[in-house]
Amino acid sequence: MADWNTDEFMSQWDKKYVSTNVKTGAQQYNKEFFLGLNSRLCSLRPELQCYSYALIAAACCAVGRADVVGPFFDHVTSTSTPQESELIFLRVREAITIIFPYLGLPTCIPACYGMIGVTQRKGHEFASTKVLRKNTVDEDDVRKGKQLRARIYQGVGNSEIFDLMNVYFTDLFTCSTVVTWGYLVAKANEEVFQTKESHLIIATAIMALGATRQTKSHIKATLGIGNSVECVKAVLQAVTEIAAWADRPIATFDVDGFAKEIQAALKA
Repeated sequence: MADWNTDEFMSQWDKKYVSTNVKTGAQQYNKEFFLGLNSRLCSLRPELQCYSYALIAAACCAVGRADVVGPFFDHVTSTSTPQESELIFLRVREAITIIFPYLGLPTCIPACYGMIGVTQRKGHEFASTKVLRKNTVDEDDVRKGKQLRARIYQGVGNSEIFDLMNVYFTDLFTCSTVVTWGYLVAKANEEVFQTKESHLIIATAIMALGATRQTKSHIKATLGIGNSVECVKAVLQAVTEIAAWADRPIATFDVDGFAKEIQAALKA
């Protein structure tokens, strides 16, 4: 672990690649704050222990502060063996991979550069270079994307607007289905996450983005595929605190009410 303000390599790397988009006067990375959030998520909800840090990284990217993901990864892995760090790297990398269609690549890139900087300092054995996906999109991705999207949104109540999107924004809708759900998320589910885990990462990014309508839909969706009310509440609280830290506060949400709605819809 290095202090990015005093370590010459990390300081120069940060200035050149990572913090270039951070606005003047923005909050500085706070080790105690982010490690505290991670520790609290793990203690409150044991099922989050294997990917709590990926949820925090996703939220940071969504509030426009992907620059903190590098030092956060550095601190989370400060006592990790190369094998442990490799797994954490893989999970955070895949979290970034599956949320970038929702946030945009320029928003996420500082997180990638920050994590690369850490591995350049510590050694390549502390990162994962495992390639999960083939370099072409095929019919299998189309099938998986349609199946996964249908499963995620079952009972959420978006079918009418989805049908209209498919009519008026056909290519955009197809790309979302095939590339986001079929090529990116489905493979992450096969290799790295459970479906409910990958979707909670996506829902976390959407919460932190401040997309109120989509947050409501994705909270219901993530409850519908198996995440508990208590788990979603814990993550929402962490996201709320990260958004406030970044001076981008988000709305409040009735998770209990959404749970009743999705339960009723799935029974109908």
